[in-house]
Amino acid sequence: MATQPFTNPSAPPGPTYMPEYRQPELTQAAALDERASSQYSLGVQAGANSDNYVRDTIYLATILFLIGISGHFRFFRIRLGLVILGGLMLIVAVVQIVTSPPIP
Repeated sequence: MATQPFTNPSAPPGPTYMPEYRQPELTQAAALDERASSQYSLGVQAGANSDNYVRDTIYLATILFLIGISGHFRFFRIRLGLVILGGLMLIVAVVQIVTSPPIP
């Protein structure tokens, strides 16, 4: 009120626009924002890890399916092809499981 905002046109529009005004929670807000950013990064990484585990589970289920239906075909080449495809997928799945980060 010392700047007489009602009569002085060059007076600041409010106390927050004055140079001596300090927001008391500004440092706390910055610390909380930094913590939220780090927690968000951890959440993104955890989501990516869970997607990888789900993909590995689907690979393993597909392998079981391919091996299971291979016995229903008459031709040996079709059976062999399905078993080889399942074996290759098993190698990929095992490599991905071994290189995945451990579950906490």
